[in-house]
Amino acid sequence: MRIVQMSDVHVGSGLFRQDLLEATVEEANALEPDLVAVVGDLTMEGYRWEFEEAKGYLDRLTCPNVVYSMGNHDAKNVGYRHFEEFFGIREKSIEIPVPEGVAKIVSLDSTKPDLDEGEVGREHYRWLDSEFRDWDRGPKILMIHHHILAVPGTGRDVNNLRDAGDVMAILRELKVDMVLSGHRHVPYVWSISGVRIVHSGTVSTMRVRGTMPPSYNVIELDDNSVSITLHEPGKGVKEPLASFSRKPVTTSEFYPDFERFVLYDRLPFLKE
Repeated sequence: MRIVQMSDVHVGSGLFRQDLLEATVEEANALEPDLVAVVGDLTMEGYRWEFEEAKGYLDRLTCPNVVYSMGNHDAKNVGYRHFEEFFGIREKSIEIPVPEGVAKIVSLDSTKPDLDEGEVGREHYRWLDSEFRDWDRGPKILMIHHHILAVPGTGRDVNNLRDAGDVMAILRELKVDMVLSGHRHVPYVWSISGVRIVHSGTVSTMRVRGTMPPSYNVIELDDNSVSITLHEPGKGVKEPLASFSRKPVTTSEFYPDFERFVLYDRLPFLKE
């Protein structure tokens, strides 16, 4: 399975680079991936014209499976209304036939209007469980804009996923293969308790941090291994970001039971 992962497009920013996004689209088309995962922040301020312009670029992707997640900038100024109009529902689950079987892709909206931090929320826990728990036909991949774990080289960590502890426990319990995130503009990969969390940098702006250039990730996954390569759009520059076995190698055991920590109760007003 081949995935092109990009994030933090930020159409509308004074630092947005049209040439970088156009180069990324052209390069992604040449790679013929099974999935293009656009993990949020398509816009800078959530304005309608920004979404319209972003769609104009991203509609040039030829991959039959392009999945979008909402970012915190997209949720500004009631921008989630425009997101839904131009890019469809904000949360979805799709199945993609791949050489390894059938991949389950779940895209989750972690944003809160006009806030930089995010949250999955208890109301989503049971949904995640129902989508992933018994899936054994292929890779299990979650797309979510906000970072679950702190990313090095990004300064003080003040706007992560507010219920990150519960979410990590759920992902470990469900044996999710990979989480695709963005938000911090720095590419990085964590492998923790069998869960691989893959962050992509900003693909088409100069809103970069430290020494990291604008970039996107190409993920190659087969029955035995996963390799992730960082690509600089328009430059032909590639460098390894991470590689690991498909099946986590771990001897860890965790006590007490998962249910002692995370409950999937429905919200009170939904109870019979």
